[in-house]
Amino acid sequence: MAENFADYLVKLSVEHKDFLGQIRHWDNLKLAIESTEIWIKNFTETQLNSAELLSIPFISIYVCKDNLIFPKGSHLPLKKMPNLLWSPIERALTVEIGDYNHNFFGIHQTLLVNLVPTQNEKVATILFVKCKEVDAFFQTAPKIRLDALKWCVVEENHALIFGEPMLPIKGKAFWQHGDFILPVGWELAYPILAETIEKKINPIGKYFIWWTSNEQYNLVEKTLLRSLSIASWRQTVKI
Repeated sequence: MAENFADYLVKLSVEHKDFLGQIRHWDNLKLAIESTEIWIKNFTETQLNSAELLSIPFISIYVCKDNLIFPKGSHLPLKKMPNLLWSPIERALTVEIGDYNHNFFGIHQTLLVNLVPTQNEKVATILFVKCKEVDAFFQTAPKIRLDALKWCVVEENHALIFGEPMLPIKGKAFWQHGDFILPVGWELAYPILAETIEKKINPIGKYFIWWTSNEQYNLVEKTLLRSLSIASWRQTVKI
């Protein structure tokens, strides 16, 4: 019988909830809070084995069988499945910026962090591409054309390529503001708060904050970037 990946659960302490930002856009997930612990369920096989999930520190993975919770790979149950109130992960993990206006002491406010269209011209330096498009370009690309570029895999069969001059291949262009990677034609709704928002989402500067739409972002670990070369590409991408 095929394994039911929907029975898997991920647990994380509430104090580490900010690390969940990189999977917040997986709208099939449900989240619940039990005392000081966060539980997440409804994973697909791809999500459960993805770099986005496995790179989150402090997580534990469990399996729910017959209303009992087992640590992954164990035959001894941890406890009975608690009666939890489940919510869509995007609703449970709102991005909030508090106390942003220090001229109004005692007033606590929050903002919805999102992107808005802009007419301001931005220089595109990052390209989101299908791996097959890059693979085709490599057939005739001179090495010198790649020397200034860096890259990383971000989704199955897709990559982000950083640097200029950008490759002349089909893809979606992005511009960079600090650690934010933003679609060309879009900017933060509150650009004056960019530094505050960045520190809230990415407190130790470990990630790029890659906005894939006007309301969703992924965290891309900076250490994943490598110099773009035919050798590094062939070692990583299998088409």
